[in-house]
Amino acid sequence: MPTRFWLFLIIALLTLAGCSSYTVISDYDNSAPFGNYKSYRWNESGNKDGSDDMLVKYPLTFKHIKTAVNRELAAKGFMLTETGPVNFTLTARAKVRELMVVNPPVGFAYYSRWGRRGYTTVWHDPYPYPPVSYYEEGTLIIDVTDTKTGELAWSGIARGLLKDYNSSDKIHREIDEVVKQIIAQFPPVIK
Repeated sequence: MPTRFWLFLIIALLTLAGCSSYTVISDYDNSAPFGNYKSYRWNESGNKDGSDDMLVKYPLTFKHIKTAVNRELAAKGFMLTETGPVNFTLTARAKVRELMVVNPPVGFAYYSRWGRRGYTTVWHDPYPYPPVSYYEEGTLIIDVTDTKTGELAWSGIARGLLKDYNSSDKIHREIDEVVKQIIAQFPPVIK
């Protein structure tokens, strides 16, 4: 497949088809000191590990995701620090998988005919196999690791159907919206 096609699919994983057709969830460690978190940095080595990570294959998409995350975290008062000690590190990963949907049969048709025994009704299934459709689901995961303990403290996940785009502006708007929804759940409100 052409690289441009895959680039759109990768970016689309963030924009999971249709109006708000993506799901955003998060999970966190209850013992993590979220109230003490002030500074962070990106864990670049975390993105180079997975060969199936789409952000490794498409660094421009990763760059735009980083920019969106940095903007959302800055709005919450967190400071990006390239050197020196930080409270947490961030890692972003993205995956795309193809799924299959088997739809219920369309229905049965019937017709009547005249035979030896008179008028009979015959039931016939014009579609002997159920209709099958394929779609692609994209997942974006943003992990927060506590630097003091080295443990995963928080994880935000966006998942949904991919769609096609005809301009990079639309892709960037969708990435911004998905990242905004994920980061809205960080830091968690612990009750």
